Amino acid sequence: MAREFGVQTRNTARLLTIVLLAGVWLCLAEDPPGPKILRPMNRSSLAPGPLVLIARTAGKAEFRLDGKAVPGAQPAPNVLFAAVTVASGPHEVVLVTAAGEEKIGFFAGPKPPEGFAPFRIHPPGAGCETCHAVKQGAWAFKQAGASASCFGCHDPKPFTEIHSHNAEVLQECQLCHSPHGGTARLFLKMSKELACKQCHG
Repeated sequence: MAREFGVQTRNTARLLTIVLLAGVWLCLAEDPPGPKILRPMNRSSLAPGPLVLIARTAGKAEFRLDGKAVPGAQPAPNVLFAAVTVASGPHEVVLVTAAGEEKIGFFAGPKPPEGFAPFRIHPPGAGCETCHAVKQGAWAFKQAGASASCFGCHDPKPFTEIHSHNAEVLQECQLCHSPHGGTARLFLKMSKELACKQCHG
């Protein structure tokens, strides 16, 4: 009986930790819900050539690249992507939705202006359908949660060498990492210290 109570207590503690992490993520001011350009990031630099723009939208939406409308596809509600080719130099992407506009600036080519950081695409060479599918009319992870999708490519063995908690506790990788790419090491949305302090004060 005492052993069963101990297992039940551990399971309850794990569930509470997961719920807490999800609540913390929703409270982070860095990435509020609503329309947002996910790729590329503002003040980022990348190579000229082919680029896929990705955005979370609110209903019907369109991209404008350097003032010109770009044909896009909406594979599911509130998702927009477009394949473009960018020349060397500065560029502006505008996401236009009924809720308003979001603008980002990026630079293609060598010698970007000061303050622009290299953007690395993630996952490299993979399409949206690698991780996502339409489920019940909404764009969602194919697998049950983010970590199941992430571990489809990433080896779970070194997880505990890098993270203070095991993968069972930290199930939602996107709470701390940007899954579509980023400019920070390991695609972190925040410093490791700040990530830990969200739960541990």
